[in-house]
Amino acid sequence: MTEQTASFQHPEYPFRGHFLDVRGQQMHYLDEGPADSSLPPVLMVHGNPTWSFYYRQLVLGLRPAQRCLVPDHIGMGWSSRPTKAEYGYQLADRVADLGAFIEQAVPSGPLDLIVHDWGGMIGMAWATRHPDLVERLVVMNTGAFQLPDAKSFPPSLRLARLPLLGALLV
Repeated sequence: MTEQTASFQHPEYPFRGHFLDVRGQQMHYLDEGPADSSLPPVLMVHGNPTWSFYYRQLVLGLRPAQRCLVPDHIGMGWSSRPTKAEYGYQLADRVADLGAFIEQAVPSGPLDLIVHDWGGMIGMAWATRHPDLVERLVVMNTGAFQLPDAKSFPPSLRLARLPLLGALLV
């Protein structure tokens, strides 16, 4: 595990950042709170286009009693910003990144997992492959689940799936 640290000074972000090499990219993350807590560490996974700043208030509230880990996805926050030619930027890439991060930061598990937005799909994809490593799960404002049969896919989003029109819309 190669780790670097960095300090970013801002009154609303009073944390010391860390970096890990994750699949050839530098991933920034927060690691706040007691490493020896009797509670499992809490891992917070943000969505698009946010970064660890999104969870700053939750980290401040939880860190007195619980270790808080908050990675910035590759291309977001303080993490590396590779080009599309250098990095896939797909769900599978994000899930692999999260898994590689967890293997280095919390190798023995279990952990509490908090997911939001696009982080819900990333975190849930990882969690379904590693249910034994998830103690508790908090899911906020995400589309990480199948739509019920009684609910149809919104027509406006269906348009985005069309090859030419979708590329223009998205």
